[in-house]
Amino acid sequence: MHIGSRIVVSIAALMMFAGGAQAKTDKVSTEAKTSVAAMGDEDKAKTNDPMICERVKQIGSLLRSKKVCMRKSQWEEQRRGDRANIERSQVQRGLETAH
Repeated sequence: MHIGSRIVVSIAALMMFAGGAQAKTDKVSTEAKTSVAAMGDEDKAKTNDPMICERVKQIGSLLRSKKVCMRKSQWEEQRRGDRANIERSQVQRGLETAH
């Protein structure tokens, strides 16, 4: 009989816990819906700017690479900056040999 009463108490405790968890889940889903509805234009722009991950080879190693994740607009900005640096160094090299 003693074991039976422990089982009954355990089941009652689980049911109370499950009921509380359901109430929290309902609250979280309501908050999530509210936050999605309140999403501004800036947040919508982020959803249109996907996260892109690329493997970048490390200098000095044939096998090592590093995974870099950035938004699409950040990758485009990085490439523009890299291109500007290359063009600037090529122009400077051309001016140095002219002397």
